[in-house]
Amino acid sequence: MDQQNAIEEIALIRRVIDESRRFTLDNGKYYLLWGVLITVAIFAQYALILTNNAGISELWLWVVTVGIGWLISTVLGMREASRHASWPIGAKLIALIWVSTGVVMTIIGFVGPVSGGLHSWAICPALAAVMGGSYTISSLIYRLRWVAFVGIAWWIGSLVMFLVKGINTLPIFGSMMILFQIVPGIVFYKSWKRNSAIADAK
Repeated sequence: MDQQNAIEEIALIRRVIDESRRFTLDNGKYYLLWGVLITVAIFAQYALILTNNAGISELWLWVVTVGIGWLISTVLGMREASRHASWPIGAKLIALIWVSTGVVMTIIGFVGPVSGGLHSWAICPALAAVMGGSYTISSLIYRLRWVAFVGIAWWIGSLVMFLVKGINTLPIFGSMMILFQIVPGIVFYKSWKRNSAIADAK
């Protein structure tokens, strides 16, 4: 009897994960949104530093960028919530992982340097380490091995940037955002479109 219950519980877990994976594949838009915003801001900040225009303009650049990101994410999240009566547990976990990641990265990016507890050049490698953890955890819910590899790539990039130090961490981080945030977003979006087309054809 216990063995039968265990088999049923495993089947239930697999079904929940499969439903959650199908539900969350459209989250590619969040990856793309934040990937594009942060990439543009990173290279804009790099340009400001190289042209000796850094300072208060850098702070406002990030306040506006992060503010826009949170605003659009909130609007999209509310729209999705209104379209779905209930979310699978896996989808809720994915949302919780990335909202928590956003909060942590916002604290690191703003409070860290303002408080003096974190060197400005160390922000990028610290954020990359956080991204690595979030991608790795998410891969368990998505059941996609390549997502875990993206997480590992973020960790490797974090180590590299901690060794490089200085303003050169900015273009490295910007390039990583393109490769390991925007590109995964495109992959997720294409997978969602393909699955939607298959579902509509049935």
